[in-house]
Amino acid sequence: MSIMQYLAIAAAAICLCSFFVFFLKIVKLGKPNDLSEKSGDTKKGVIYSNTTAMMPQNKESAYLHLPAYASGILFHVGIFLCLLVFVLSFFPFFNRWISGADKIHYIIPCFLAISATCGYALLLRRVLSKELKPLSNPDDFISNALVSTFQLMTLLYLLLPTYSCVVTIYYIVAILLFLYMPLGKLRHAVFYFAARFHLGYFYGWRNVWPKREN
Repeated sequence: MSIMQYLAIAAAAICLCSFFVFFLKIVKLGKPNDLSEKSGDTKKGVIYSNTTAMMPQNKESAYLHLPAYASGILFHVGIFLCLLVFVLSFFPFFNRWISGADKIHYIIPCFLAISATCGYALLLRRVLSKELKPLSNPDDFISNALVSTFQLMTLLYLLLPTYSCVVTIYYIVAILLFLYMPLGKLRHAVFYFAARFHLGYFYGWRNVWPKREN
């Protein structure tokens, strides 16, 4: 492996260790302590919180901004795909596979082109929007730019795996991303699940979720 790969592994390890610490802190807090009388099903509430409740028609205002909502979904799918590619990039069989000429090799880059475009579009929207810009802070812009650029570099890495400059920049961006993740809003990769659990538990306990049809 190259020096850049070792550094990328080190950065990823730091990120994972930090996330593990966050996870332990969440576990230490335990379940929410609701002193009211239980009237619903907390299990169903948690399931609803992480599934149907995430649909745009069940969110406060997402249904009013469907293009941005859809862009966010594609953007997040691209993130998970890039993380998978990052892990596979350390295996020789994967690098031999992407160096081939099969048309299937272009499927992932094509999707990443879409997801990265969505990421940059959401970033531009945050910059230009009179409503979003005052609510944004530097972390919002840095996080979006890093993740979008990581998707773009993953795309280039898959298309040009033999170009040393592309590979080097790819790992540099990965290192920056992994080192920044525990510091800013990207920590929601851990806290998202705890937040949705607490919401589902609270509203399930009080028999508000799952949403009852009239």
